[in-house]
Amino acid sequence: MKQLLICLAAALLAAPAMAGVHSEIREGAREVRQAKVDGAREVMAERREAARDYYNADNAWERRQAIREGAREVRAAKRKAEREVRSERREARREIRREIVKSRWD
Repeated sequence: MKQLLICLAAALLAAPAMAGVHSEIREGAREVRQAKVDGAREVMAERREAARDYYNADNAWERRQAIREGAREVRAAKRKAEREVRSERREARREIRREIVKSRWD
């Protein structure tokens, strides 16, 4: 019974301190999710542009060129999107750690 009361008191004292951490976790997850969506939109836009260039080509050489350039641009968009997601994750982890340290001292 005594141990239960101690655990309950510890949980009640820790709950307000952890509220900031939980909000940072939610915010970080939202930012990472948004970065993924933005990256996917960018990749799809590049794919559409590559397809448009291919179908607007006049001869075989221009079609091959459109394929090469389109593939290059799509790869670049994918790399950029992945880099953006990684940086958002890194930033979210940094913010969560900062909030944990801050909540320990409060």
